[in-house]
Amino acid sequence: MVGVSTQTPAPTERRRRPGRSFTGLLWSLLPIVVVVVLLVLWQRGSPTPVPSIDPRPDVAYAQRVSPVPLPAPGPLPGDWRATSSHVDAPAGEKRSPVTLTVGYLTDENRFAEVVIGDRPVDLLLAATQPGATAAGTAPVGATRWQAYRTQRGEQLLATTIGKAGVLVTGDASGTDLTELAASVR
Repeated sequence: MVGVSTQTPAPTERRRRPGRSFTGLLWSLLPIVVVVVLLVLWQRGSPTPVPSIDPRPDVAYAQRVSPVPLPAPGPLPGDWRATSSHVDAPAGEKRSPVTLTVGYLTDENRFAEVVIGDRPVDLLLAATQPGATAAGTAPVGATRWQAYRTQRGEQLLATTIGKAGVLVTGDASGTDLTELAASVR
């Protein structure tokens, strides 16, 4: 007859291997964390200043290819810096739509932008600032410009000069935006 043993085998002690505990996990992660922190500190460095550009070549190009005479932003205070400029135009000359955009940093390091196009203000506004809502008018020199609020909550000034639509917007103060608008001739 075959018997069944009721004895339980003696428990074998499991030996923990190094690195298989929570403490071992923390010790193995420590060098990785130190390396990541050092990389982050090394990469921070000093902030890169925004480069200044000369918008005159883009202004001249836009005026040359536009089918209507385009005004251009004039001189601004010495502390203002042009930081971006580009022209959107179809291939060939005297074809519409032509849009000139010039971005500036004001003396308070705030952004201001002028957009000049060979289209009526309504079309230029719909193309570049969809969703802007009317907010009355604002004085610019001896004239009154239409005032809007952009979807980002920024002030926008708009008018027509000749046959060209002109928009001025940004997070700069109302005074700075008015100064930029007044420079466009």
